[in-house]
Amino acid sequence: MDPDAEKCPVCGARFRGTCDCSRCGANLTPLLRTLARAWLARRAARKALVEFDFDRSARWTGLAQNLHVTAEGRLLASICAAFRRIEHL
Repeated sequence: MDPDAEKCPVCGARFRGTCDCSRCGANLTPLLRTLARAWLARRAARKALVEFDFDRSARWTGLAQNLHVTAEGRLLASICAAFRRIEHL
C-alpha cells in the first residue's frame, strides 16, 4: 500500500486500525472504503488475468488505479497491455 494512503488526509497521522483518526478525529471510513474497493478491483484483475481475459483484467486494473494508484496496479496494467498486444499479433 502507498505510505500516504496509510495516513489521515486531514492531519497526516498514521492509521491506528480505527475508522476515526486518533489525532484529529476525522472520519476515515470513506477513505478506507475506497482503498478496499481498489484492492477488490485489483483482485478481480488478477483473477481475469489468470483466466486469460486480458480486456476484463485491463478494465479492473483501470478501475483500481483510478481509485488508488499503486505499484502493483502499474505492474498489472503493463502485463495486461503486453498480453493484449501479443493477443492481436
